[in-house]
Amino acid sequence: MNEDVLVRLDDSVLVVMLNRPAKKNALTAQMYGALAAAISEAESRDDVQAVLLKGEGGNFTSGNDIGMFVSGPVAEQRESPAVPFLQAMTSLRKPVVACVRGHAVGIGATVLLHCDYVVASDDARIRFPFVDLGLCPEFASTLLLQHVVGRNKAAEWLLLGATIPAAEAHQAGLVNRIVPLGLVEEEALSIAKRFAIKPRQALLATRGLIRESTEALIKARIEREGTVFDTLRRSREAQEIFQQFLQRAPDAAATRV
Repeated sequence: MNEDVLVRLDDSVLVVMLNRPAKKNALTAQMYGALAAAISEAESRDDVQAVLLKGEGGNFTSGNDIGMFVSGPVAEQRESPAVPFLQAMTSLRKPVVACVRGHAVGIGATVLLHCDYVVASDDARIRFPFVDLGLCPEFASTLLLQHVVGRNKAAEWLLLGATIPAAEAHQAGLVNRIVPLGLVEEEALSIAKRFAIKPRQALLATRGLIRESTEALIKARIEREGTVFDTLRRSREAQEIFQQFLQRAPDAAATRV
C-alpha cells in the first residue's frame, strides 16, 4: 500500500486515510492506485462490513495535483489515473462513510455523492472548482449533485465554484451531520460501525435497491464526463491555467481539482 494512503481494520470497518498532510492530501496517480486497491479489498474481504474515508492533518483532500494534468508539447489523450478508483467506488456494495475536515475540493467533493453518510466538522469547506480550471466536473457529479441538492443549487455550485461552508452543505443535503472539529472522527467511525453491525444481507440488499435506478446512468455519465474532461484538459485554455497555477505554487501543493 502506498504510504500516502493508510489502511487499517477497526472492528469490521476498513478505515482508508489519505496521508499527505503537507500537501493538504492532494491526490497523485500512485494514491489513486492505492485507493482503488483499498476499495477493492473492502469489497472482497468478508471481515469488512463498511468503509470509512478520511484525511490526515486537518483536511479531507484538496483534490488532484495539477501536475497530473499538464501536457507536453503535444497534448496527448490518456485515461485519467482516477478511473480505477471511480470504478472501484461505483462497484462497491458495502456502505461508505466520509469524515470531512477542512478542505474537500474537486474529487474530494464529488466522492461525497457516492458515500452513504457524510459527517463534516464545523470548519469543513467544500468546493467544485472545475470550471475555474478550464475543466468539467467528474465522478457523475453533473448527474448526482442536482438529485441531491436540486438543479439550481447544483448549477450554482458547479458553475460558480464558490467555497461551500459546512452549514450550507448540510442544509442542502450533501452533508448528513455537522459536529465540532474535535469530535468529527469519533462520530464518523461510530456511524460506520453502526452500518457494520446491521444484518448484512438486508443492509446490502437495501443499499442496492436504493442505487439500482441510477447505476447505469452513473456509469454512462462517468464515461461521458471523462471524455469531455480530457478534451478540456488538453485545451490551450486549461493548459494555460495549469501553468499559471504551477508558477504560483511550484511544488503543486494544494491543487483545487
